[in-house]
Amino acid sequence: MKVADRMIKDVVTLGENATLRDALLAVQKNHIRHVPIVDGGKLVGIVTDRDLKRATPSPFSGADRETFERVVDSTRVGQIMTRNPYTVTPSTPLRDAVKVLHDRKFGALPVVDGDRLVGILTATDMLQDLYELLQD
Repeated sequence: MKVADRMIKDVVTLGENATLRDALLAVQKNHIRHVPIVDGGKLVGIVTDRDLKRATPSPFSGADRETFERVVDSTRVGQIMTRNPYTVTPSTPLRDAVKVLHDRKFGALPVVDGDRLVGILTATDMLQDLYELLQD
């Protein structure tokens, strides 16, 4: 089985100039934890829910509403993303990709064809597949 057999093809993405607010809304609206960052279809980075939490001011750290609004509207995802993330291709054996997810403790792997994003493989989806396999 290959990554192409299990990857999500309809990927929610953002550009580097999207704001922190845009990313927070994308994650919340789509119930996702990983947002690949693209430039003209070319993968340039990835932002995770953890990146977003780290970058978002909190009342617990003394941030007021004005500070929160200013930061979420002025911070660009290009400033907080992981550049050149680890990737796999559609033809990567699924077993190898799952090993990378496990060994590197990644929550997701962008799937690329050359430098173009074509999908994403997530640890959550792999756990769902395992659960379904165990039901049989």
